[in-house]
Amino acid sequence: MTLAVDVSAFGKAMPKPTDWTSDDWATPPEIVRAFEVEFGPFDLDVCARPETKKAPRCYTKDVDGLAQRWVGRVWMNPPFSDPTPWVRKAHEETSTGSAALVVALLPAATDTAWFHDYVLGKAELRFRRGRIKFIGWKGTPIGSPKAGTVFAIYRRKALAGDPRPAGEP
Repeated sequence: MTLAVDVSAFGKAMPKPTDWTSDDWATPPEIVRAFEVEFGPFDLDVCARPETKKAPRCYTKDVDGLAQRWVGRVWMNPPFSDPTPWVRKAHEETSTGSAALVVALLPAATDTAWFHDYVLGKAELRFRRGRIKFIGWKGTPIGSPKAGTVFAIYRRKALAGDPRPAGEP
């Protein structure tokens, strides 16, 4: 008995989806897990594709996380092409007491207006040595950004009359 096998697809790369850009690069799970050890599991991923979300709830491009309320512990890997509205929202959501915590993975663009206006002095900063190998459309590591990255950790501010400690859900 002879078995015929079509080998024409073997060794060929999976084509990149037409809607996938570097703004869709996903955070490697081990990075998110390290923050979950420290802060507990994330409740919401505000910049996600359904297949790469880092929390049980997520906002996608179709849902527009900038137009939604953020609550609990939030993971954010915003579009590196324009993080400004995302860091502004992270600061607002923790300042008003809506979100307890926002951990943001950002380009280390310390010379930009958005960094000085919405990150510096408003979030705890953790710089990372080396470049992150982000996850691509195949679920495997792909390239690294052109510049380094920084984690900005926004915590809920203590508000008058709020019995919850600052930074706690």
